[in-house]
Amino acid sequence: MNLKPRSSRDSATAARPSAACTLGLIACAWVAALLPRPAPASGECGLACCLAGASTSGVTLTAGMGLSVQYENARMGTIRHGTTAVTADEVINRHWTAGTSYSAPTQMTMRKLSLIGVYPAGERWRAVAILPYVENEMRMRMKTASGAVMDMAMDPVSGVGDASLLGLYTAYSDSPIRPTQRLTLGAGLKTPTGQSDVRTDTGTLLHATMQPGTGSWDVLFVANYVRALYPLVLQANLFYHLTTEGREGYEFGDQFAYDLATRYQVADYVNMGLEVNGVNTTRDKDHAGRFSRPTTSMLDSPGYTGLRSRFLSVVVQLKIPDTGGAVELRYQLPVHQDVRGYQQVVDSRLLASLIWGF
Repeated sequence: MNLKPRSSRDSATAARPSAACTLGLIACAWVAALLPRPAPASGECGLACCLAGASTSGVTLTAGMGLSVQYENARMGTIRHGTTAVTADEVINRHWTAGTSYSAPTQMTMRKLSLIGVYPAGERWRAVAILPYVENEMRMRMKTASGAVMDMAMDPVSGVGDASLLGLYTAYSDSPIRPTQRLTLGAGLKTPTGQSDVRTDTGTLLHATMQPGTGSWDVLFVANYVRALYPLVLQANLFYHLTTEGREGYEFGDQFAYDLATRYQVADYVNMGLEVNGVNTTRDKDHAGRFSRPTTSMLDSPGYTGLRSRFLSVVVQLKIPDTGGAVELRYQLPVHQDVRGYQQVVDSRLLASLIWGF
């Protein structure tokens, strides 16, 4: 990984598809909220986004096998201290001391492309597999030991992320076809398939949040309830991600996420939706101390982890006529973010899914 200077400054200048389709499309969102979303490996995205996005495809309710491709783009620029927005320069000047250097991120872009497969394993069971490919980019600002300030760009970090496997069980449904009430429960594992030890050209481990994977085996629990009042459908999703220590000794904080969603059929083959999404995470732990550099880097401070975030999402679902296909677009904006210490948070997130049932 190369950190490329982009400019230098003196320290003083740091300045209704058919009714049957309706439920299918609506169900998309429940897997998405139930599964992990890898944007940064920790923070607001965690794994909850990827898995959650998976369900946005409705692929989990296909009568037979289903496939979905989901694209996610998360942009992060704002730094918060608690609930207050601060600048990178404010963070740097608070932590920098003469004779040392200190850096803070100014912009992150995290992209993910996930392949989601669903296989019916009986009348009530579904097996879900999710394989993500991630690409992370970051720009940062550093104040050097001499007091000079430089803006730098990091080479993109990309690779296969952590795959997840889940079993979903229909605990209750008042009808096998087009039910008005349905409760689904599930559990699974997030596996350490992504690389978690990417290093810079100088041999230093890259920031934990920028690694393609976490290096840990984690346990996932999901629950989804759907109440259909056609053409309106309501749903609630719960997701809990129980983390463990990774291969490199880093342990991301546990994550609890929820979604309260509505879907309304505004026309044949078209549903519109509105969601409230919440994410709570606990503090990370660097058991081996390999990623901790709190005196020189905001990103490498495990004490600056753990947050509570709330988002508002607008959703459009389109059924492709006379096919098993559908498209879903979701745009997400934060409405409340409260972080421990100093953290860069999500400013916006776009998710796009293509779903196909066989």
